[in-house]
Amino acid sequence: MSEITMLDYIRETPEVVLNNINRAEKLTEELVDFYLDNGYSGLTIIASGSSGNGSLCALELLRKCFPSVRIVSPFTFIYHDDQLGNTLPLAISQSGCSTNTLDALRHIKAKGLKAVALVGRADCDASKIADLTVNYGCGEEKVGFVTKGVTSLAAYLMLFGLRIALSTGKLKYQQYQDALEEMRKAMKLQKEATDKTIEFFNQHSDAITGATKIWIVGSGPALGVASEAALKLSETSCLPAIAAETEEFLHGPIYPCDPESLLIFIDNADHPSSQRIIDSANAARTITDRVILVSNDPNSADEITIRLSGQTNYLYGPLYKLAIIQTLSYLRTLATNNFHPHERLLQFRRENKVATKSRQNLYLDLQSKAE
Repeated sequence: MSEITMLDYIRETPEVVLNNINRAEKLTEELVDFYLDNGYSGLTIIASGSSGNGSLCALELLRKCFPSVRIVSPFTFIYHDDQLGNTLPLAISQSGCSTNTLDALRHIKAKGLKAVALVGRADCDASKIADLTVNYGCGEEKVGFVTKGVTSLAAYLMLFGLRIALSTGKLKYQQYQDALEEMRKAMKLQKEATDKTIEFFNQHSDAITGATKIWIVGSGPALGVASEAALKLSETSCLPAIAAETEEFLHGPIYPCDPESLLIFIDNADHPSSQRIIDSANAARTITDRVILVSNDPNSADEITIRLSGQTNYLYGPLYKLAIIQTLSYLRTLATNNFHPHERLLQFRRENKVATKSRQNLYLDLQSKAE
């Protein structure tokens, strides 16, 4: 039996998320009841890494469902910005063993407040600290470069927000059902997105693998996808990868770009923000031929565009567009460093002087295997 890979989990994602959509009321019931019973009037998400990026993918939808929503990293929350007001503090960690998330939970309890953990696995250390631990329905994911977990987290947060909006009268029942259909449509596109990305990579592999620096550009929900892309490409291919908001990219981060740079632009479907993203992608070909645009715009250059047979409302776009950057990360890494970082980085990890997990051997360690 062959070893499971990132691509296997990418391909498992639609079934997992569709199952969660179909049981949305039951899946989110515990957290919805906790929010309503405690009279919260907003949401503070405390998350970093892929959990932070999955939250960012859902942020714009969540803002339509709650009176207020913000995302803060656990370290910043503990040391610089722990004002919660009457919001639900929701600490998120797929493993439930991230040391910064555990510290954030302790910090919440030290303030005399109820601590809630949203996790992706039942057996975790967060459950020993939190007053309430909720599993968001990711299922098993043994590879540390998480893919299925990010998408299923974004979907769970969307479902949670939609259930709150329905319960508080912000959303009518038919609007809620329409939203679920958009999420289902996104999962149908997710498989196509994976296949189209493999096809695109095979056609442009030299340009993609030959890049020495990577920028990923987007806005709104697409910025969440861009942020996850930067994380995935950094930790797998071990190259500098930077996520930037569309206009911010043009106002500074663009200057180190050169012909060896790979620039990835992700639009927001029919949202008004998309045109600037598409224009920036087309214009960036003056700098480098290594440009990728994720868009269904009929006027974008075919040779640089990953285009699908359809698209969803922009709020749900991350649910299938994440598959594109996850697949690109996996394929580029297989074709280049095969998950092998610099020896000094491996030494840093072996010494474990600044541990990021409360338990070792939570995931298959592809990087150590590459030694």
